Amino acid sequence: MTEDMNILKPFMALCLMQALPSVAQIGKITQPVRLTVDASRQIATVSKLFNGTNIEDLNNQTNGGIFSQLLHGEAFEENIDVDFLNLSREDYSKVYVVLDERRIPHLKSQTDIYHRITWNNREEKYDFNSKDIYDTRPLKHPRIISGWRFPGQFLPFDSLPENIRKTMWERINGNEQISKYWSKQVDGKPSYRYELIRDGKAYIGRQTQVVYFEGGTGEVGLSNHGLYRMGIRFDPGKNYEGVLRVRTDKAQSLYVSLRDGQGKVLVEKSCELKGDGTYEKVDFELVPTTGTTDGSFCISLKSPGKVELGFAFLQPGEWGRVKGYPLRKMFVDALKRQGIAAFRYNGSMVDVGADTYLYRWKKMLGPIDGRRVAFRSGFNMYSTHSFGFEEMLKAAEAVGAEAIIGLCMDETAEDIRDFVEYVNGGTDTEWGRVRAGYGHAAPYGLKYIQVDNERKLTRGYLECVKKFAEAAWKVDPEMTIMTSLNIGANGYRRGTPEYALAAELAGWFIGKGKGEKLAWDAHYDGTIPFADSGAKFENTMGITLQRELAKDFPGFKLVLTPMEENGGRCDWDRGLAHAHNWNTLQRYGDCFRMIGTANTFQPHGLHYDWNQGRIHFLADTLWFQPSAHIDEMMMKTWKPDVVATESSDPVLDITAKTDSGKKELTLYVANLGDRPREAVLDLRGFNFRGKAEIQTIGGCGLTEYNTYDRKENVVFRASTGKFSSKGTRYTFPKYSYTIITLKK
Repeated sequence: MTEDMNILKPFMALCLMQALPSVAQIGKITQPVRLTVDASRQIATVSKLFNGTNIEDLNNQTNGGIFSQLLHGEAFEENIDVDFLNLSREDYSKVYVVLDERRIPHLKSQTDIYHRITWNNREEKYDFNSKDIYDTRPLKHPRIISGWRFPGQFLPFDSLPENIRKTMWERINGNEQISKYWSKQVDGKPSYRYELIRDGKAYIGRQTQVVYFEGGTGEVGLSNHGLYRMGIRFDPGKNYEGVLRVRTDKAQSLYVSLRDGQGKVLVEKSCELKGDGTYEKVDFELVPTTGTTDGSFCISLKSPGKVELGFAFLQPGEWGRVKGYPLRKMFVDALKRQGIAAFRYNGSMVDVGADTYLYRWKKMLGPIDGRRVAFRSGFNMYSTHSFGFEEMLKAAEAVGAEAIIGLCMDETAEDIRDFVEYVNGGTDTEWGRVRAGYGHAAPYGLKYIQVDNERKLTRGYLECVKKFAEAAWKVDPEMTIMTSLNIGANGYRRGTPEYALAAELAGWFIGKGKGEKLAWDAHYDGTIPFADSGAKFENTMGITLQRELAKDFPGFKLVLTPMEENGGRCDWDRGLAHAHNWNTLQRYGDCFRMIGTANTFQPHGLHYDWNQGRIHFLADTLWFQPSAHIDEMMMKTWKPDVVATESSDPVLDITAKTDSGKKELTLYVANLGDRPREAVLDLRGFNFRGKAEIQTIGGCGLTEYNTYDRKENVVFRASTGKFSSKGTRYTFPKYSYTIITLKK
């Protein structure tokens, strides 16, 4: 343990010795809280990498979020729409129609992601085996989705009301088989038919959408209204670029158009198809003359014919992206404003779901329209590799953040070696040349590879970490290998099998002369009491393990990189918890190398699990939730050096920091109580001017959050105040976070 940490031990004990007082106890307190700051006693140094975030295949953080793709259901993989269920808007994404091997439809709930089934992933004819549907274990607490009661993941066909069965059967077997996120576009008096086929010839995945214009006059096609049909924003006079993969057996004209919420054509273009029986690549550009926030994209025929649709892509031109990358500028700008410094890309994609055998980095390479793989993860019924590890590396580059890329345990040693060469090798290497050929000549400079996601520490996992490390170091000896092992509240106690394996793993890295190249990612709790939970906190965060390993390996310090704070909600309760965690974690200082928070983005009111998105968005805009504002506040006042503080009452939690030149002192105070608290400030070791800059957020109920109509419901406000070194009294609002900056 470092000298700074020894100094810090008594303070940490003070902060963690007891839980928050009850409301009744708080009500009895009449004396002001004494807050003492000694700027002459530095107790730790922290890095900007403390402000990290996590993105995974959850709640449309990528597809529908930061990814420039404006269409939803790009590969036509979904079965028919569930509009006949009259689901509420927020539940639309949670219910799907699936088929058993007899082509009988069933309803599937996606709400309980961890209630898993066995998917017939490699040899399926349709979506599921009927055995999976009828033998699913019931849930302890049935899910209610817009009035529909799901005792398990499925509602079998014969359990549904007769009218619903009739509609489902007609849609599945009739002439309007349309993939879930697309709608028919018919004008005039044509005869037509839509069909979803699985003949083994799909361009991507398993399914192809076919459109037949059989006779008559008018227009027959499909329209897409963006993520969960929320509508697409089109700006007037700005270009939108797209590509289709279409197959037809005869030459004909195919029309693409942008339309407003009433279906009025804003711009249209004719694309000529050769009709040679192959999947043709159709590039197009559209510039609307009128704007809308409720628009749609349409593909149509205006004369009899047939087209097979395999893939559709639409994105803003360079004006709406970053560096030519397929990233939406407003999302990148939001992350910069938030001050994100570490960027983890990992989650259920690598370890949960039917098709995780498809989640391999070599399947994510090349042009977006050329990645011929669709897979299903634990969070997302149908995903593609349109957004993958390389897009995430580009996002980290655009934001200026350190990237962490998670890979599946089943990647071979050869593939790991090739991966490191791809991301970090020069153009004189085989895979470096491949990367350059795809448009990124410079190496990405990746420093962290993570081994799978949220695993238990077993012999198999330990050996896999070794495999990753040895393969990576053959190309880049400086690569850090990051575990994803949740330690839990009881810790890996000495004498347990888990501790023995942890010690063995650490010893192996040390024996290779790479002790500093082992990083440990343990995910943690985003609730207010967690930071004050004493041993539970230190165990969960890996601090206890770090200390114990240091006893066995003198001079060794386990690198702790907890990259997911999970709060399960997006309101001020989550925001205040995040602030409290931040305060506490910074006082532990260099115990940690970086810290992360989940989950980054979320469509407002359209999430399918875990309403904890830190930045919410709809078609036309995005906005911060309280926890994202906490990051913004802290990074606006960022300083590296943590100094000694003390609070006479844990209801006011205080951390203080100075800049390297000792020209500024900033206090970070969280009032965890349900009423305003007066404090007496005792500021030592820092001579300052009397005027202070103040930022405050909160002072409201814990359930408050920001909505589309009230984006500034819970935001920080700036003010000024006068302070003296001793005896200044300041009242902190209830449930608040306040940052006070003093200057010499």
